[in-house]
Amino acid sequence: MVRVLIFVALIIFLFLGNQSVHCLYEGDRVEEYHRRKHVWPPLESDYIPNTKGWRKIFQRRFSQLNYIEDSGDRYNGYMSTVYGAVLGKNFTENGWGLTKAPAPILQKLKESLKNGMSKENIQTETDSAAIETDNRPLFIDQNELNREILLSLLPLHEAWAGVSLVPNNAYGLRVYRNESSLNMHVDKTQTHIISSILHVSHDESMENWPIIIEDFQGNTNEVYLEDGDMLFYESSKCLHGRPKKMNGEWYTSLFIHYYPTDWDANKVEMDSHYRIPPGWNNNLPQEGKTTEDLVVRDTSVKEPSCENEWCSLANSVKVYGPAPGYGKVLTTGNVVHSLQNIPGEEHFYSHVRDDL
Repeated sequence: MVRVLIFVALIIFLFLGNQSVHCLYEGDRVEEYHRRKHVWPPLESDYIPNTKGWRKIFQRRFSQLNYIEDSGDRYNGYMSTVYGAVLGKNFTENGWGLTKAPAPILQKLKESLKNGMSKENIQTETDSAAIETDNRPLFIDQNELNREILLSLLPLHEAWAGVSLVPNNAYGLRVYRNESSLNMHVDKTQTHIISSILHVSHDESMENWPIIIEDFQGNTNEVYLEDGDMLFYESSKCLHGRPKKMNGEWYTSLFIHYYPTDWDANKVEMDSHYRIPPGWNNNLPQEGKTTEDLVVRDTSVKEPSCENEWCSLANSVKVYGPAPGYGKVLTTGNVVHSLQNIPGEEHFYSHVRDDL
């Protein structure tokens, strides 16, 4: 009997210039699930980190996944959810922190923003399933500057995460426009592990537009960034987004991503497949549902029945910038700590090139 193929191309890797495709069959996947002695639902001791709030978030989300009708959407939902709940290592206590970017870097970014917005050929960002708007974001191409910033901010991210990191990419500048929203999502488990959002600037007359992030204590944090604020976050593990509609002309940030030096992207991906329960494709009757609908859009999610399409915003913890300062990090509970063994802010005057 022909075994059921989950996807034709599960993982595509480039190795020495040659493309290879690895396929995974459902029967093999279930066999490996049992070989690893996984159980479903996960035991309380399985959650990483093992806090009451983190368990509560994901026990609810696992329940929601049972009622997603489209099997492809349900499987995608399981992939990110099992990783966040019980597989992905946490590197910090809370999963996020707010600090101030070095002043010379912010200055360079503001110059690039000014120059980029004045160009007639400014790009429109290609479609992303997570961004919902008729006004697609604009995109300012600044590859050289991004690379310089990615490298120069490496020590700050390593100090925050407490681990040696490999620079992956800095993306932007993305310029959001009026009526934009960004569905809740997590980033790539292969490369986007320790990240930051460096907010450059926004329309002064616009309404406050928060970034929403779930932390390891079970809080939904509603963070309002000011110019130069930099939000550290564990981006492949902590769900984040901007589900509230933007009301303003423009809002722009740079997105910066690293992964640990010993990160095994292939293993991380396969571990997630093997942690999904054998009964993931069973359709449960809708009348048995006790939670709000969860809608999966590609790698993002939303809850359409709740205000701003995210239910926990009703009890969010609001955090307002500006951040406490360079080298100081604000996190859950209004706790502020200082980063250790990082360059002084004056270091960046000589290490961000003037000719970029």
